[in-house]
Amino acid sequence: MKTSVLRLFGGAVAALSLSANLAFAEPERPECIAPAKPGGGFDLTCKLAQSGLQDGGHLSSPLRVSYMPGGIGAVAYNAIVAQRPDEGGTIVAFSGGSLLNLAQKKFGKYGVNDVRWLAAVGADFGMLAVRDDSPFQSLTELVDALKKDPTSVIFGAGGTIGSQDWMKSALIARAAGVDYQKMRYVAFEGGGESITALLGGHIQAYSGDVAEIIPHVQSGK
Repeated sequence: MKTSVLRLFGGAVAALSLSANLAFAEPERPECIAPAKPGGGFDLTCKLAQSGLQDGGHLSSPLRVSYMPGGIGAVAYNAIVAQRPDEGGTIVAFSGGSLLNLAQKKFGKYGVNDVRWLAAVGADFGMLAVRDDSPFQSLTELVDALKKDPTSVIFGAGGTIGSQDWMKSALIARAAGVDYQKMRYVAFEGGGESITALLGGHIQAYSGDVAEIIPHVQSGK
């Protein structure tokens, strides 16, 4: 049996259409694994699946959400495929950025055919965020600061160099005429950890997805 994987697409329309296979025999301990720390896009993907399955009457008990950070999804992917392939009630959250890494063989010996791709559960859009008290009150101000001193802004995101989140930062650097190799960038384990670093003042700008940052914008942070 193959572990099922959920994907959260960015910039594309997708609907919740979970496989009917889960309805044939309800698992005793249904679980969704978010391959990062709480608070980011993987966490959101699992919670969307959790509410969709519960609201649709597919599960009598709530879908448990657990966390397995490491390698922007690589640790969870390899652990589940290698150690838990027979758990039909276990699903794993995934993202477009992780799929890119998987296609580039950055996840080790396992490939796209070692799991069952189950459903797309949402759509999201890229963004760049700063703290409410940031000296950069517009994108123009941030770009101007980069032009004056490429080392003055530390970007952070839940993706490695070459990932979709990194590309968002690199596009800003390019707009400022800055070589992306000189851009200061920190890769974190997921959006939750990145946002914590932003709120703590450890980075000046976070490149991620809109859904991850909305609760913080609404709270005035």
